[in-house]
Amino acid sequence: MNIKLSYPRKFKRRLRKARIRHFDKLIHDQSKEWLIKNFSEGADEHPVNVSMLIRNIIWQLRERVVSGEKPPYKELIRTFWYMYIKPTLSRSESLSDEWDQYDAVIKNMTALVKDYKVLKYKDIGFRDENQAHRKVGANANIILFSEKLGHQNFLSEIADKYKISIMALGGKPSIMNAEYFVDNLKKEGVNLQRSFYLFGVVDFDPHGRIVRNSFVDNLNFYGINNIKLVDLITPGMLTPEEIEISKYRLRQREDRDKTINRSWMKEISKENYRNMRYLIEKEKKQKILYGLEAESVSGKRMKEKLEKVMVPLLGKKEEYLKKWELENLNKRIKEYLIFQMTGQMTG
Repeated sequence: MNIKLSYPRKFKRRLRKARIRHFDKLIHDQSKEWLIKNFSEGADEHPVNVSMLIRNIIWQLRERVVSGEKPPYKELIRTFWYMYIKPTLSRSESLSDEWDQYDAVIKNMTALVKDYKVLKYKDIGFRDENQAHRKVGANANIILFSEKLGHQNFLSEIADKYKISIMALGGKPSIMNAEYFVDNLKKEGVNLQRSFYLFGVVDFDPHGRIVRNSFVDNLNFYGINNIKLVDLITPGMLTPEEIEISKYRLRQREDRDKTINRSWMKEISKENYRNMRYLIEKEKKQKILYGLEAESVSGKRMKEKLEKVMVPLLGKKEEYLKKWELENLNKRIKEYLIFQMTGQMTG
């Protein structure tokens, strides 16, 4: 392997910061002694520095594909783990049963994309296992997304009816999924600077909020910054009686749970959701918090909500959308003032 790729000076600095360098030899083919010699710096409980090794194998595959030495990979990241990473870790006696090293592959790849900004997934050509669960519609700037794949049929039904974009995240958002989705938007000639409206079907709990916020953050990373988001799963979508039947107590046995719950509560308190008080109880001077699964709100009720808040946006020019946003803002201000005076949200 004798690849000579040149990079700008700033790019080289980012590579050094990520502890990536060029190797003429194929890393994943080398002996235990060679691997330890080249990747032992900064190693902890294993003979090699696992993160540094993973990053350099990823980068070497990227070099081979970009240079034309190897065709685009066209396989899943999990396949890459089994073909390149796991055997190399095993050979260097660094394979662990105590922590998820496949997850380390995902995290290191994400770091190369978002933190160090030296990699795009399309550089290597990874296949996205979530490809079948996203679609760009004619009304491309209207995006209905869900946390779980179980809502795929609902998303598809709405997409077919209103020609909007959809994405089912499969439990957690993927930066690769976002990259390929935004690439599809670009192929359709969509201006990423225009207004985008997101409608989310995620659990009303800390994890759902993390998924929701991560998805928005990933879109921001790829240039979609003018985002307005509407949550479809909130306590205001249910009656107090329905909340009582559907709510479940949030885990708070460990300090980490309590920290996550407090952070979630601090964030959602800014929204002044109607019926929120039915998800908070006191028990022996301790605040007990409850969440709602996305499945607690029926498809029929979500469709009714979308008729009110999404359908008026379809096919509209940017000038209309700005006017709509201003009117909606005025409505929210009035609701907030009523809440301050009465403690009750009207919407």
